Amino acid sequence: MARILIADDHAVVRMAVRLLLEKGGHEVVAEASCGLETVRMARHLTPDLVILDIDLPRLDGFGVLQRLRSESDRMKVIVFSCLDLSRYAIRCSRAGAHAFVSKDGDLPELLSAVQIVLAGYTLFPTTDFSSVDTSSRLASEEVLMKSLSDRELTVLRQLASGRRVKDIAQELMLSEKTASTYKARLIIKLQVANFLELVDFARRNRVI
Repeated sequence: MARILIADDHAVVRMAVRLLLEKGGHEVVAEASCGLETVRMARHLTPDLVILDIDLPRLDGFGVLQRLRSESDRMKVIVFSCLDLSRYAIRCSRAGAHAFVSKDGDLPELLSAVQIVLAGYTLFPTTDFSSVDTSSRLASEEVLMKSLSDRELTVLRQLASGRRVKDIAQELMLSEKTASTYKARLIIKLQVANFLELVDFARRNRVI
C-alpha cells in the first residue's frame, strides 16, 4: 500500500482516480486542485507518490515537478494528462516524472503504472513515428519545438487555447510584461509572422 496525493483541477477526475486507487489498496492522503496547493501538500504530507496533471492553475505541472524534485528524491510522480504523449512524455521524464499515463486510455492503466513505479521502474510509452510525414517542413518544425523551454511550451499551449496574455500572466504568476515577452519570443523562435500563425503552428504540432 502506498500513500498517494492526487493533483488535478477537475473534481470528477480526482474522484475517479481516488476510487481506483483505494480499490487497489492504496491510501489517498489528499487531493489538490492547483499547483501551489500540490507543492504545499507534498511538503507537508510527504506522500510516496503524486498523481499529477500538467494543466494545473497557479503553477503548472512542470513547475510542480521542478519544485518536488528539489525537495526530495524519494517522492515519485506519475503524470496523468490528456496532452499528446509524443510531445510531452519525454519532457515530463526530463523534468523528473517517473511515468506518463494518458487520460485517453483506460483508467486501469493508471493503476498498473502506479504498481510499476512503486516497484522502482519508469513508464514512458513510445510512439510509432513510422507513419509520420517526414517532409523538410515538418522536420524543421520539430527542431523548433524542441528548442522551446518547458515554460515557453506552457505559454504556447495557453495562447493556442485562446487564453489572453493577462489571464496567462495571472495563472502562471508572471507580470503581464513578462507574459507578453514570452509571446513575442515564441513568434521569433518559431519563425512565424504573427499571432495567428503562431496558433496555427501550435495546433499543427499537437501542442493542444
